[in-house]
Formats: sequence, structure tokens, C-alpha cells
Amino acid sequence: MLTILYLPFGQTVRMDIDSLLETVKAKVTCSQCGGEADHTVAWLKSNQSYECPVCGECTDLTTAEWKDRIQTYIEACAGFDG
Repeated sequence: MLTILYLPFGQTVRMDIDSLLETVKAKVTCSQCGGEADHTVAWLKSNQSYECPVCGECTDLTTAEWKDRIQTYIEACAGFDG
């Protein structure tokens, strides 16, 4: 799930892709206990694993499933022209 940056009506912001990746957050859900945490797309892209804050279970972010998911987030961010 992507977290969208909302601005007051009528305001716009121009951000490059790197800034968007540092701003947009995705919710990561632990497959073991269902615990959730938000991480920026940049964080997901630059880390190899995620440790659940509830149970300590590690999720491998280098699997094909996670690589595809992260790439989808990146493409969604790239779709914003500013």
C-alpha cells in the first residue's frame, strides 16, 4: 500500500524521483504475526531485509515477490510528473 502525500487544496509540489522515493511510504506486513510497519520506498529499495517490530521475524526483501513489489512502487512514483 502506498501512502499518498496530500497537500492543501490548490498547492502543488515538484519533486524529483529520489525525493519521492524518500517521501512515499509503503506498509510492510509481517507474514508471521501480521505486525505492520511503514517504510519509505527508498528504504525498501536499499535494504535486504525487514525485521518485524512485533515478533522479530525477518522478511527477505530480495525475493522475486518483493523485488516486483518494490519496482511497482518505484514505477508508481515515477508516474508523478510533479
